[in-house]
Amino acid sequence: MDLKEVKAKIGSVKNISELTSALETFSALKMKKTQKRFLESKPFSEEIAKILRDMEKVLRDGRSVFLEERPVKNILVCVVASDRGFCGSFNANVLKFADREIAKIREEGEVEIMPIGKKAIAHYSRKERIKYSFSGVGDYWEFKQTKEISDLLVKAFVENKYQKVYIFYTHFHSSFLQKPSFVQLFPMQEKTVQNFLKKEDGDGTCRPVNNCLLEPSPAIILDEVIPVFVEYLIYQFILSANTSEHSARMMAMRNASDNARDVLETLRLVYNKARQEQITSEVCEISSTKEAME
Repeated sequence: MDLKEVKAKIGSVKNISELTSALETFSALKMKKTQKRFLESKPFSEEIAKILRDMEKVLRDGRSVFLEERPVKNILVCVVASDRGFCGSFNANVLKFADREIAKIREEGEVEIMPIGKKAIAHYSRKERIKYSFSGVGDYWEFKQTKEISDLLVKAFVENKYQKVYIFYTHFHSSFLQKPSFVQLFPMQEKTVQNFLKKEDGDGTCRPVNNCLLEPSPAIILDEVIPVFVEYLIYQFILSANTSEHSARMMAMRNASDNARDVLETLRLVYNKARQEQITSEVCEISSTKEAME
């Protein structure tokens, strides 16, 4: 290989390594920022958990428009992906998981997909008729942006446009583990509430329910609480997907930086070997010339 060509490749790989290292650092900072937002919403989640515990009996009885099972004709499925790439298999994993589960959901009724994120929109616009979509938010979703989504879902379910609503997202477990997951938002299931309460309790068991007198009536209060609860859930699910995206991008860029360093080391060995051969050849030429002159 020509020395100039090897030198040019070394320069290119160095630039790539610097770029991926910078992206890794930015992604780590963004991941920490989204985790901070989780903590900032903790007081709200604790308050709503208290209310839901007090209304556990009403939830079991299913006395709310948001809990009632209806004959299923139309189903809305929300799929959360990212707006940008360079995050490894993050988007591919959640989209493949969603496609597999949606095939099963289609057995229940007519499915309409609402993609959230440019990657999800690009994936489903090729094979589905998209009526609703959301994208272009940036690195962090704010509550007012997720509220727009939750208001749309609540209104559509109350007006009986859809008899079931699901959301697919990537659940953040740790920096090294993110798993695609889905939840049925409407009709709200008791297990969804119980899982939320267990998570809030922290020890895996729900705390005792307080005996409270609910006015004007438990059903009316529940009809007001569930939409707020769904708003919070959607915000948390999308924040979780955001955190997973930044974590996946951080790991992808770290792997890319490691690979770039390995390639750089190989290229340097090739360059040194070629340079050594060139020097040896030049020395031989000088020696031969000297002998010929003598």
